[in-house]
Amino acid sequence: MNRHMFVLLRGSLANRAFSLSLIVVTLAFAVALYVGVQNVQRLTRASFENSISGVDLVVAARGADVQILLNTVFGLGASSNLISDKSVEAVAEMSGVSWVVPLVLGDSHRGFRVLGTAPDFFEHVIAPPSGNSLFAAGTRFDNVLDAVIGADVAEKLDYKLGDKIVLQHGVGEYGADHDDLPFVVHGILAPTGTPFDRAVLVSVEAIEVIHRGWRNGQQLVTLSPDDIEHSTQAETTHDDHHGEHHEDEHHDHASAGGLDAVDAVFVGLTDRRTVVRVQRAIAEFDAEPLSAVIPGVTLAQIWQIIGVADRGFRVVSLLVIVLVLLAMTAMTVLSTDSRRREMAILRALGASPRTLVGLILAEALLLSVCASALGLGLAMGVSAVAQQWLTQTFGLSVGLSSGGMLPGWQELMIVVYLVPAALVAGLVPALRVYRRTVQDGIMVER
Repeated sequence: MNRHMFVLLRGSLANRAFSLSLIVVTLAFAVALYVGVQNVQRLTRASFENSISGVDLVVAARGADVQILLNTVFGLGASSNLISDKSVEAVAEMSGVSWVVPLVLGDSHRGFRVLGTAPDFFEHVIAPPSGNSLFAAGTRFDNVLDAVIGADVAEKLDYKLGDKIVLQHGVGEYGADHDDLPFVVHGILAPTGTPFDRAVLVSVEAIEVIHRGWRNGQQLVTLSPDDIEHSTQAETTHDDHHGEHHEDEHHDHASAGGLDAVDAVFVGLTDRRTVVRVQRAIAEFDAEPLSAVIPGVTLAQIWQIIGVADRGFRVVSLLVIVLVLLAMTAMTVLSTDSRRREMAILRALGASPRTLVGLILAEALLLSVCASALGLGLAMGVSAVAQQWLTQTFGLSVGLSSGGMLPGWQELMIVVYLVPAALVAGLVPALRVYRRTVQDGIMVER
């Protein structure tokens, strides 16, 4: 394009700045809708898969795989039943099992769920962010009434090491407080981009201890922190005495005897190639009905369930883009009809039909490029908003786990398709101009 054509193009665009701006903005929103949906879907999948990437199996009482995974990892739903410590020991002794980490659910703290687990949880289940230290401050719990809080919990509630926190009985808003046995913040996790950023982690023994003296959701006996160490030692050395009182002294998630029952177990294998064999062995366990969930396979089931809605969003986004391109074509046709005299004068001054066609196609190219750039910028904004929602709802940080909000190559392919599509849309008015003679514009009626 020579200098004169560039001046003509700039003047033509400036003369129709308002109408062309509407086309660019509308097309940009369509691009942002498509790219945003694709980007959020991709990053969400990566974050979900990263949540327990080190866990090979999630073992729980017999139930639906999706429900077990959502409950144990993402805090959605409730446990269908408990599994006994004898079953946990049997799973740990199975051939091919490297480690097991118990999980006790059922309590909360100011809207954040409480997880009772073992110290090995911090070694096997949660991966340090980007190779850095797992803890932003402090260490894992050492004593019974120590607690480790996630990064989001510390930020939103402004907790520091040494602060005392009170757990709430159950996960509802009206549960009673365990204010007689406050916990001490012993560690604060660095942001991991997993649901555990929104969790309070304590030992399984702590969950059992704070529910002594509870029955049917009511506290019957009050314990002081000074009683904890002695009573825990007594609980460990007198199993028979512990068994005699479990029915009277523990609520739902400790009703099987505290340490004698847990909600689920995270399992790691010595060789991941044996995962199907171990899963089958657990499913055929005779003592009680168990389910062994493979996280990756179950996540694939979840994506399959929501895949219909995802494809629907994608189709709608593409239809919006097509409609905007059709609108751009119609507006360009109307514009060329109103510019017939201008085109005729340019022809009379020596511009060839190919030059005028090039002028119109250059306009379409410039509009599509500007709309694509603006749409990608809007898509990054949509992804940032989605990240905040995912973090607040599930504790997932898609930026941390997937390298940021920048669209991937799959999302950028829409730009590769959009520019040629815009040129094709510009061909219709361009061919109309090409077929016109000089007299068509000069003799047009006013």
